[in-house]
Amino acid sequence: MERVEIEGIVFSLTDYSPIVILKSEKGKVLPIVVGIFEAQAILFAIEEASFPRPLTHDLMKNIIQELEWNLVRMEIYTLKKNTYYARLILKKGEEIKEIDCRPSDGIALALRFNAPMFTEPSLLADIEIVKAYEGKKFFRTNKFDKPITKKEAEEFRKFLENVSAKEFWEKLKKE
Repeated sequence: MERVEIEGIVFSLTDYSPIVILKSEKGKVLPIVVGIFEAQAILFAIEEASFPRPLTHDLMKNIIQELEWNLVRMEIYTLKKNTYYARLILKKGEEIKEIDCRPSDGIALALRFNAPMFTEPSLLADIEIVKAYEGKKFFRTNKFDKPITKKEAEEFRKFLENVSAKEFWEKLKKE
């Protein structure tokens, strides 16, 4: 397994879906399409946002801790039929449990626990070969734009809090 960290969150050129870009220490990337709410949960963790009541991933963290388990790491271990598979590695004393999860939920929890994230090296790609598809043309990129800043993440979070799903997609289609 190779350790990865969040390089940024971008939107797909074709369907405006959020994509989390994970980057290894060797500079290879793993782009994972996530839902809008999962992107929001990841951004909340990056921003270290706090709320008067626990949100879903905060609740999950509280339950894990209350049961005296610790999240040791999150692993993205395979790709089957265009779906990534991930697992949480939990530890309590000498006992270890592997819990199946979606990569987006695993990322959101790993960030809340400050736990490392890993991926199977075969899932990583060189940045030079990551392509975006639009029509019949392929666009190559040699580097991604800089990761989003905390200010940009905060602006995106505020936008998400104040927009309906319908308004969100209409706005993206206009831009």
